[in-house]
Amino acid sequence: MTLLEKYTPHTLSGLIGNEQQRQRLAQYGIDIIEGKRVRPLMIYGPTGVGKTAAVHALANSNAFELIELNASDYRDSEAMDKRVMPLLSNRGLFGKSMLILLDEIDELSRLDLGAEKAVMKLVKGSVHPVLLIANDYWSKKVSFLRESVDKLEFKRVDAGEIFMLLQKIADGEGKGVNKEILANIAKRSNGDVRGAINDLELMLGAEPELIDFLGLRDRKAEIFTVLDKIFFSCNFDIARNALMSTDIDMEMVQNWIAQNIPGKYLSKASVSDAYSNLSKASMFSEKASRTSYYGYLRYSSILMSSGVSISGNGNYSRLTPYAFPARISRMSKTKKSRDVINRIASRLSPMVHASMKVVRNEHLPLLSAMINKSIEAYGAQRTQEYMEMTYKLEKDDVAAIASYSRFSA
Repeated sequence: MTLLEKYTPHTLSGLIGNEQQRQRLAQYGIDIIEGKRVRPLMIYGPTGVGKTAAVHALANSNAFELIELNASDYRDSEAMDKRVMPLLSNRGLFGKSMLILLDEIDELSRLDLGAEKAVMKLVKGSVHPVLLIANDYWSKKVSFLRESVDKLEFKRVDAGEIFMLLQKIADGEGKGVNKEILANIAKRSNGDVRGAINDLELMLGAEPELIDFLGLRDRKAEIFTVLDKIFFSCNFDIARNALMSTDIDMEMVQNWIAQNIPGKYLSKASVSDAYSNLSKASMFSEKASRTSYYGYLRYSSILMSSGVSISGNGNYSRLTPYAFPARISRMSKTKKSRDVINRIASRLSPMVHASMKVVRNEHLPLLSAMINKSIEAYGAQRTQEYMEMTYKLEKDDVAAIASYSRFSA
C-alpha cells in the first residue's frame, strides 16, 4: 500500500488547506440529506490539491454511494452511453443517496461530440447530485458545461501545512526524516499535496541528494499524473495528451516508464510490447539528437506514451507503488566521479586532439590500463611522476583514471 493510499483522509476535516471550500462541500452534503435540490458542481484547481479526495470524503462522511467515472470512460460516445444511461434514474443500493462523480472531465475528447452529449444528458437529467472535477474551469474542453454547473475553486495548499502533514506521516512510518528534507519537499511541491506525499515516499528509501531530481512542481502535470494516464488509461489520445501537457524532461519520463513497466503490467506480453515501444522511442530520440532533426521527437513521444499505454491492454495493477528510476539513482551516486572524469577529459582533449567523448570512451580506458600496469612494474610514485610530467595530472586524477571504466561511468 502506498503512503498516499494509507494516509488518505476519510472525512472533510481530515484534509488540509481549502477550509472554506471544504465547508461549502459539507453544506452541499447537508442539503442533499435534507432533500434540497442541488445544482451540479464543478470542482476545479491545480493537480494534487485534494479535489477528488474531498468528494470521496464527502461521500464517506455521509454514507453516500459514490459512482465514479474518469478519463478512461470518456474515450468515445459508446463507452459513455453504457455508463451514463443507467445512472439517470437508478436508485442507490439499500436506499442510500447516490453521488455521481465525473473526474478528469477536461480529458473529454472534443473530437467525439457523442460523448459530450452524453455528459450533458447526465448533468441535466440525473436525479442524483453530479460533481465534476477539472484542472481548469476556463478550458475550452469544458466550456459546454459552464452554464449548467456551479463552480468551486480549490487552491494550492500552503507549504507550512504540507510540512506538518509530511512530519505526521514520517512519524507514523517510524522514519526519522530530516526536517530540512521535509521542508524542502513541502517547498518544492508548490501546493501539490499528493505530489509531496509521493515525493516523501521516494525519499524514505533514497539518498538525500536525490532531492535534486524531484524538481519543482509548477507544471501542468507532474510525473505521477503522467504515469497514471500512460499506464492505466489504455487510450492513445489520453496517454499522448498527458505527455504533451507536461514540461518534465522527456528523458526523465522515459526513465520512470522503463523502471515501472514490470510493476504495473501483469502479463508478459504487455511488458514485452511496452518495452518494445519504449526502445523504439529511445531510437528516435537518439536519432533526433544525432541528426539535429527534431521532428523525430514526435514519434518518440507517441511511442513512449500511447505505445506503452495500449501495450497494457487492461492488464495492469494499481497496487504497486512507483519506484524511483534506478538509473537516476545511480547517476546521482556517481555524479562526483563523473565530474572528475569530465574535468580530466576536458584537460586531455586538446593534448590528444580529440573530443571529450572520444577521450572518455577510447583514451581513458587505455590510459587506465597503462597506469595500472605501470604501478605493478614501477610503483605508484614513479607512475605518478611520469603522468604529472607528461599529462599534467595530479595524484587524485591518476587515481580516478586508474579505477575508470567507461561502462560504469
